[in-house]
Amino acid sequence: MVWFKRFIYFVLILLALIGLALAYVGLFVNPNDFKDELKQVAMEKANVRLRLEGDISWSFFPWLGLELENIGVAIGSDSEIVQFDRAEFGLAILPLLEQTIQVDKVNLVNLKAHLHKNAQGEGNWQLQLPPSSEADANTAAVKGSSNVSASTEETSQSSQMNIPDIHLEELRIENAQIVYRDEQTQQRIEADLDVQLQDVQWDQAWPMVMEASVTQSDLQGNQPLKMEASVNSQLTVFPERESLLLDALVVQAKISGESIPASPLEAKLSAVSVAMDLPQENLLIDGLALSSMGLNVDAKVQAFEVLSNPQFAATLSVGTFNPRTLLTALQVPLPDMADATALTKASANVALEGSLDEVTIQPISIALDDTKMEANAVLSLAPLRWDISLAGANLDLDRYLPEPVDTEVEAVTTNTAESPQAQANAAATDLIPVELIRGLNGHVGLIFDDIKIKNLTIDQLALDTTQSNGVVSIAPLQASLYQGKVSSQLRLDVRGNTPKIEIVPSIEAVQIQPLLNDFMAMDKIAGSTFLSGDLTSQGNSVDALMSSLQGDLLVEMKQGALVGANLTKSVCEGIASIRKETLNASQFGDDTPFETMRFPAHIVDGQISTPGLTISSAGLQVTGDGTISLPTQSLNYQVNVGITGSQLDDACQVNKTVSQLTFPVVCKGAFSDDPAGLCRPDLAGFGKLFANLAKQEAAQKLAEEKAKLKAQLKQKEADLKAELQAKREAEEARLKAELEAKREAEEERLKEKLKDKLKSLF
Repeated sequence: MVWFKRFIYFVLILLALIGLALAYVGLFVNPNDFKDELKQVAMEKANVRLRLEGDISWSFFPWLGLELENIGVAIGSDSEIVQFDRAEFGLAILPLLEQTIQVDKVNLVNLKAHLHKNAQGEGNWQLQLPPSSEADANTAAVKGSSNVSASTEETSQSSQMNIPDIHLEELRIENAQIVYRDEQTQQRIEADLDVQLQDVQWDQAWPMVMEASVTQSDLQGNQPLKMEASVNSQLTVFPERESLLLDALVVQAKISGESIPASPLEAKLSAVSVAMDLPQENLLIDGLALSSMGLNVDAKVQAFEVLSNPQFAATLSVGTFNPRTLLTALQVPLPDMADATALTKASANVALEGSLDEVTIQPISIALDDTKMEANAVLSLAPLRWDISLAGANLDLDRYLPEPVDTEVEAVTTNTAESPQAQANAAATDLIPVELIRGLNGHVGLIFDDIKIKNLTIDQLALDTTQSNGVVSIAPLQASLYQGKVSSQLRLDVRGNTPKIEIVPSIEAVQIQPLLNDFMAMDKIAGSTFLSGDLTSQGNSVDALMSSLQGDLLVEMKQGALVGANLTKSVCEGIASIRKETLNASQFGDDTPFETMRFPAHIVDGQISTPGLTISSAGLQVTGDGTISLPTQSLNYQVNVGITGSQLDDACQVNKTVSQLTFPVVCKGAFSDDPAGLCRPDLAGFGKLFANLAKQEAAQKLAEEKAKLKAQLKQKEADLKAELQAKREAEEARLKAELEAKREAEEERLKEKLKDKLKSLF
């Protein structure tokens, strides 16, 4: 850059003039005689007030040496901004004839600087030229407003100037103290410096050593933050190329203060090389390494246009470290974890590139304990938004969660939940981080194999989720677990005071027994489960979510069993009890196998009712209804069982009539109760059932007797009717014969009478 070259030229010319001036002064003048004149010139020309209380001495040929003591510099009427006890300078004369500046040493001792910026942003180091310099200032302003071609020509000429060689044997700044006050930012910075440069030459590396102690605080000195650092490097300056190079950079620092959790925090930073190209504004850092608190980070950084339009590319490698040890050192409280060996090993490799507007991070490789993860991410900074794709395997979340609380301890906690302290503890352990979710804005895609959470084993989990304005949508959520599949949609809304959850679940062929056993130590039902429906809930704890659960489900299980509850045995026990007989229970199995179980589930406030429950099994038909309570983890259920009887025991032999009955079995108790005693026959129901059966049998016998008597009476009526019919027919025949005979006799009598009358006529 032009200003860089101009600065170098200015320094070289200044050194040459100082050398010539020293030669003249050394031969002819005692500099102490001109202290007052020097003070007056500095005040008149630059409004700079000098304090020259010590002697000025020099040496000459072959070195021009200058030594000043007890010097102070102030701007105008302000207090002194720079003070030093002694300044030493030595310049070789003969090399100047060859345009080579060779300096023996530059030594500043006990330098003190007091810098101050007021509330308007004005610094006390800014010069205010006296009126005599206004004309020069106006001239400079006119020149500065000239056309661009003149400026370009000047730049071209300056770039063609030859930069004299310089050789500085040693530059030493001893015990420099700098105090900086900034009323705009309300900060105070105090720095103590010791700097040493040796064998300084253009285009060649020279050793650089610096010791620094910096303290930052507010203007009153409160809450100080102190850093002690040492810097060692090989510095090379390339004036022609306007570039800098630091080789073998090593920085060791110690930071302490009340705001530093691990105070004092020690760190070491090193780099193989740091190269800065000023015209191109490029910065290249190779072999960067940072180590602190057991954390080792290796990096390579490339930055472009760092002053105008920063862009960068970097690779980072975080070596294996112990996160527990790091967090403990930082005084970050660790949550209770079930596994003491969890969070003890981690490492990462990251490649990133971007600008001030967007950062692309890919790939990302992370290892945490036994978990491996690969990710790609695009981060937009204005406004903040992300797009992340994550894949991983072997994640046991239960290792990082607290151990399950015993039932008795949980009951005590529940009984004391009304106390303010208990409420505060409950609020501190919210299940859903509401404030965090409200600030989310982005998209995440995830595929993870072999996950364990709440003792559930998930073979594969895949989801696609968007987060925006306090709403998290997951569509779809797919999981392979327990020999089946889950494909659901979920929506979490935390915009209000209470988080709300909407779920559209779909389950296909999931083995329900191992799932329930792993999740809630419940193994009372087995089978291949199919489920569909919709659910809603709200709250910020497991209890609240269970208590507010609403929805409808359709559930079907195939080739399953009621584990630990043999309904046939329960019915036979009821039959044997009614008959006053003894049942050999050892001949029955523990479970009730079935081909299918199907029921609709209606859920209100965590209470599940299942009207229309049907179970189909060989020799068994079951219907039922009741309530399953998720908040209290209990059930109150009645099933009606129809059986064909059991050939295992004579006490359970049933006739055809009994086999057509359905016997009531009551299942009542907590999920944690012994399954063998959870379901029992309803003996009162059995008694009523058999009493009704006896009434039905008596009524049936009475009906049969009535029918028999009626049949007998009907037969007798038929026989009597037949006998009467026969008698009637015989009488009718007799009467008919008599009438026929009488008719025939009458006819004969009439014939005879007719004959007689005829005879009388003739």
